[in-house]
Amino acid sequence: MRKISIFLILILLFSFVNVNADELTLTSKSVILINADDGEILYEKNSNQKLSPASITKIMLLILTSEKLNSGDIKLTDETTITKYAASMGGSQVFLEENEVQTVENLLKAICMRSANDASVAMAELLFGSEEACVKQMNEKAIELGMTNTHFVNVTGLPAENHVSTANDIALMSRELLKYNYSNKYMVTWMDSIMVGKNKDIEQVLVNTNRLINNYDGLLGLKTGYTTEALYCLSAAAERKGTKLVAVVLGCPDTKVRFAEAAKLLNHGFANYKNLVFYEKNAAITKVPVECSKEEFINVVSRENISLLTTSNCKIEDYSLQYNVNKNLKAPLDYYTPIGTLTISKDGSVVKEVNLYPETKVEKQPFLSFYFKNIIKKIMN
Repeated sequence: MRKISIFLILILLFSFVNVNADELTLTSKSVILINADDGEILYEKNSNQKLSPASITKIMLLILTSEKLNSGDIKLTDETTITKYAASMGGSQVFLEENEVQTVENLLKAICMRSANDASVAMAELLFGSEEACVKQMNEKAIELGMTNTHFVNVTGLPAENHVSTANDIALMSRELLKYNYSNKYMVTWMDSIMVGKNKDIEQVLVNTNRLINNYDGLLGLKTGYTTEALYCLSAAAERKGTKLVAVVLGCPDTKVRFAEAAKLLNHGFANYKNLVFYEKNAAITKVPVECSKEEFINVVSRENISLLTTSNCKIEDYSLQYNVNKNLKAPLDYYTPIGTLTISKDGSVVKEVNLYPETKVEKQPFLSFYFKNIIKKIMN
């Protein structure tokens, strides 16, 4: 009896041991799991197979919207008039009426929560004047992000010839969207509502299409998708103890499978990997002098978290960091131009190298101001 009990205990113990990536059993046509900080692939299956992305397409629309909000070109309170074309969209919608006025924030809510096609087209028209012009920008952004197997035809994800993407490419644009904070709160809001119609007398209750919101600890959101061609799709991101992951599942046979398999991928990642974060993105790493600038010294930062994914029991203290910033820096300096690197090493071997940037755009000091400043400095010395 005692031997049987021990045997049963061992079975139970091994049943909770995390399986290797090769042992994951997934029925989705295509899947991928990546580390959101650096894009490292942790697991994949048919991740470069071109498939219809359905409404996951809208992640790219949200990226372009976030860029416009970040640059100040638009604000959440800005208003736009709904066109006949936007109001005519089929599929998932919030039933916007032609000539009604809506805010950017309400459109964002409708896109993130209900995956509304009419709100998506209205946003595209607000951003770039037409859906066609927005699609052009979406494809250009895809190229910029390295999405080599993606081509967009519309902003909604409604079925269209040659409107394709891959799990790998979707993971890349999901990672990009996570860099912004404008749509995050709507992606993880379970229920809300907006008023629609020319007289704003119709309440549209929004229930989020992402069922992981109430069921997955640390969920950051992102996007669901479904058409009869694409089947059920999902890009899901979550963060636990500094480790941020993105899981993409495409071509799932039913909605339960897409949520279950995305959760299974995320669980595998959190159980087997951990992220060591050395510096948060935009955190000051060091100060350096810059000639001809209004400020004598500027902060040097990274545009992304400086982190390292590991499967071992390594600690931050096990690694050494060394930064190398270009000497004789002169203003002006662009916000996106690297001015140095930070190297992470362990036991004398380089593990990772990341680019460093100015904290802000560095303007050139006017000549007369620079001249008198240097005269005063010489006198003081």
